[in-house]
Amino acid sequence: MKRYGKSGAIQHRHLCASASAMRIVLKEEGLSLTPLSYFAATISAIDDTISSFSSSSENSSSSFDSKATSSLTSFLSILLPLIPSESIPSSKANDAVTVLVSLLKIPKVAQSPATIRSVIKSLGFLIKLCDFEDWNFANSVFEMILEFSIDKRPKVRKCAQICVEEIYKSVQCISAVNEASELFYSTMFYKYLPFAIAIAWSKVEITKDSELAEELMLMESVHMLSVLKIIVLYLSNDVVSKVMSQFHKIMGSKYSLLTRHNFAILEVILESSKVEEIVVPKTEIIIFALGNYVSPKENNPADTILAACVLLKRCIDKLYADADKRSIWVINLPLVFEPIAGVVGAGLTVSGDAAGILKEVVNQHIDDGLKTSALDETLPSDDDKLKSTPESKALKSVCDAIFMMHLTNSDGELNEHILAVISNVFLKLGELSYFYLKDVVHKLAELLRVANGDTTRTKYQHLEECFGSAIIAMGPEKILTLLPVSFDEEELTSLNIWILPILKKYVVGSSLEYYMDHIIPLVEPLKQACKTVTKSRVRKKLQAAIRAFWDLLPAFCRYPTDTHKKFKALAKLLLVFIKEEESMHENVCLALQQLVNQNRSIVQSTEGLEDSSEHSTTCTINGSVAESRSVPSHYTKKVATRNIKALASRSVGLLQALTDVFFDSPLEKRKYLKEAIGCLASITEIVEVKKIFISLLEKIQSKSGTEISEESENQGGNMKVDEQEAKRCVIMEFSSALVIGASEDLIDIIFDYITPALQDDGIVQYSAYCTLSKIFEEHTWFYSSRFDEMLSHLLGLKLPDDIMGLRSRFACLHTLFVYLLKSNSEETHAKAFLILNEIILALKDSKEDARKAAYDVLLKISRSLKSLSSPNLESPHAKLLNMISGYLSGASPSIMSGAVAALSLLIYNESDICASAPEVVPSVLALLKSKAKEVIKAGLGFVKVLVSSLQASDLQNLLPDIVQGILPWSSVSRSHFREKVTIILEILIRKCGATAVEIDVPEKYMKYFNTVKEQRRGKNSSDKGENVDVVENPDSSTAGRHKRGHGELSKTSQNETPAKKHKFDTPNRNNSHKASGKGTQFFQKSDRAQSHSQKDRRPASTSKANQHKKGSFR
Repeated sequence: MKRYGKSGAIQHRHLCASASAMRIVLKEEGLSLTPLSYFAATISAIDDTISSFSSSSENSSSSFDSKATSSLTSFLSILLPLIPSESIPSSKANDAVTVLVSLLKIPKVAQSPATIRSVIKSLGFLIKLCDFEDWNFANSVFEMILEFSIDKRPKVRKCAQICVEEIYKSVQCISAVNEASELFYSTMFYKYLPFAIAIAWSKVEITKDSELAEELMLMESVHMLSVLKIIVLYLSNDVVSKVMSQFHKIMGSKYSLLTRHNFAILEVILESSKVEEIVVPKTEIIIFALGNYVSPKENNPADTILAACVLLKRCIDKLYADADKRSIWVINLPLVFEPIAGVVGAGLTVSGDAAGILKEVVNQHIDDGLKTSALDETLPSDDDKLKSTPESKALKSVCDAIFMMHLTNSDGELNEHILAVISNVFLKLGELSYFYLKDVVHKLAELLRVANGDTTRTKYQHLEECFGSAIIAMGPEKILTLLPVSFDEEELTSLNIWILPILKKYVVGSSLEYYMDHIIPLVEPLKQACKTVTKSRVRKKLQAAIRAFWDLLPAFCRYPTDTHKKFKALAKLLLVFIKEEESMHENVCLALQQLVNQNRSIVQSTEGLEDSSEHSTTCTINGSVAESRSVPSHYTKKVATRNIKALASRSVGLLQALTDVFFDSPLEKRKYLKEAIGCLASITEIVEVKKIFISLLEKIQSKSGTEISEESENQGGNMKVDEQEAKRCVIMEFSSALVIGASEDLIDIIFDYITPALQDDGIVQYSAYCTLSKIFEEHTWFYSSRFDEMLSHLLGLKLPDDIMGLRSRFACLHTLFVYLLKSNSEETHAKAFLILNEIILALKDSKEDARKAAYDVLLKISRSLKSLSSPNLESPHAKLLNMISGYLSGASPSIMSGAVAALSLLIYNESDICASAPEVVPSVLALLKSKAKEVIKAGLGFVKVLVSSLQASDLQNLLPDIVQGILPWSSVSRSHFREKVTIILEILIRKCGATAVEIDVPEKYMKYFNTVKEQRRGKNSSDKGENVDVVENPDSSTAGRHKRGHGELSKTSQNETPAKKHKFDTPNRNNSHKASGKGTQFFQKSDRAQSHSQKDRRPASTSKANQHKKGSFR
């Protein structure tokens, strides 16, 4: 009331006057000034107003004070929410409601929207306190409020609808619920149903503000549906059922004013818990009406079409959930699927969303029960297996709808949404696809033939994936039955060869027997034709076809169903391929890897599960285009274990054959041979593997190494190796393949063999380190049991001269270093320093590749240690930081600068180090007081990385130390110190704001700071002129970024995480650096800085303008 007292509005002054009058009356009568007393006085005043009006001659409106009445009703609506509901007895609530209803019957009141709204608000509160068992009393109240809920005045209508919802929600008495529901049906729904039907099915036009009685009734029918939407959940089941039985009549096939209301009502009903007993009997009619509406030919609004598709799905979901209505569900499934499929194929803006809905329908409703009911597996003939059941007919209707879809639009472009749905149906139907989707397969095949194998374009990738789903579902046997591959020896033409590359990608869970009995025989006629044909063009085509057939071997080894039965026969075939078909070596290796790795991963991933068919792994196919395809359900741990035994029974012969080929093969071929040898060795008896290796050592002495020598020389980068060295390299390469499953004896033999090579140079040493690294990686026991000896031996070796050897050595040291830091012994920490010393020294090496290798291994060590959890206060990663920080005091300038560079690298990649190890930053900043040029150079580089990597909030606490640490070097132009300080200040100004930075600037440097600030402002203006956004506000998460040339550390916004920082731009990077990670980019930046510092220096006045183009981490 205080707020209204300050208002100058007339109605507010009347309201305050009424409240004051009530106050005076209560005081005169000696009553307490409580909300309840005000309520009683206000109701009495309204009642007196009604009585006065009733007693006046002819109820003259002139005798009615509408302003006073409006203020009283407004005061009452404000007052009632303040009164506890239990304070008003139901009898008094009845009396108050009677007074208010009588007030609304006065014509002048009915013309005042404000008064009506106040009265309705009050009724909404009071009626909940009334006794609804006396329906004769409540009936008139409900009826009056329902009439106002469809009033043409929007504010009155909205207020009344809110009141209707509250009173229908509050009715708990069953008899009252039934009466209230019947009242709505008779006075509202049934009354306005003919007008709603007229709107839904005819082209009536309604003028919004029309006063014509017929048009008013039409609009009121629309408002009636709004009321139905908000109270339908509170109506009795009988009434809702009656409404639903009539509802289809107002669901026209074209869009109307009722459409959105209708859909909203259906959505509410379908989400209700009592929907099964209400909706299910009427669902068929609703589905039919919704299906007509989504027809693309009706040209209805796209969003309403999508809403209708959602409702169709919900209807069929309700039928599916009711087990007693299974027959109705089966009949209606095609009636839901077909119209939604029509929307998907219509090319509308919502077709993609409709495709998602359709896939949900497929996933939920094409279940095992439906498929089982449609197919009789006991019958031998495929044509006779389909049952004549409702389920089978429903599936046929669904699949016919798919066949009728237009896979291309009017422009000839493939419809990817339809292809996605078809793929989904293929995968859900599985083998049943062969019976229901034969025509679709032929349709897809025709489009693929037109593509002529050109599936590289995006539009054909979807087509190939769809066809691939058919292969996964049916299996290659059925696909090749529908689309047989053949070769005409007389005409030298082939049929359906295009299908082979697709089979290679998508065959899963097929049969080894089928491959050997049906695929292999197809190759022989092609090979014979190749021998006789004279035209080179024809011969090339035949050879390509042969390769396509050979390439199917790995695909048929992807989770085959008969490994334990047919691997013996396949092994014989593979031995022939290894010895006689050199072109098949890669395919053989891939096939063996898949057979071993897939079964082994299942055995390892399902440990602890029972050997039951109920347990199927969820592993996915690795390295296959069909990555979404799960491992076939028959691949349990029991099956995989049986397969491994079958593979192991024939592994010795295959391993020996591959070994023989390995030593006669060039380097590129040895790579995949090595992988296959490693897989076979891991499942072969240890004794046999050891025997093969020892035998190899004896035989290799007599072999020629000329070809291998050439390959090794090319790989080593102009390294001169003789035949003996080449032999040793190949043996070590072979031995690394045996490491995974090797016994301790064999590991010792391998180590003894590579030990002398560790002291050699070039490619031999590199090969030895690679093998040793593999041993460390796979067998922790090997170095843990003899750690001191191993570390001493490694540290006593001569450092490799070539980068490959150095990197492989660092890989070994990486493993040992991580092992040391995981322990808590002081002695082991001292040993770890020996390894870290070598890495820090390498950071200062004169060779770029050596420094790059050191940066990379340091970053790998950091990541390895960070992934380790430690119950101790000091984690392994914290130990690493402390060790590096230890070099910052008492060491030579070269070592100190190397340690600073190491910390810079780590912070650049892991900026959270500043929070986990807060002592690191102050330790480095303290070095800025050093007099060693090398240390200052590294320190300023560290600060630059720090301010670039941290967010503004993290920089606030460090600002004083940073600013006061770098400013003394702003007057030194040598080594570009001044430029570095300028860049750091610009970054700080951009991130933290000039004001925050200026606070920490000493007076003697203020002139320099102002110059930097002005230069930055000028650059910002220039950038804006070039349409580059630069934001000065330091609190903005989209802080502006300077445009830097290559070599400049990229700026990041305050909210940008370290992982998202821009990479260094290194345009002259050679190929060997392209695969390098973040640490490599950081390293190259440092190198350019070093080389740049040696160039001719420009005066500060001329260099500043270009510092952003030339700046680099130094």
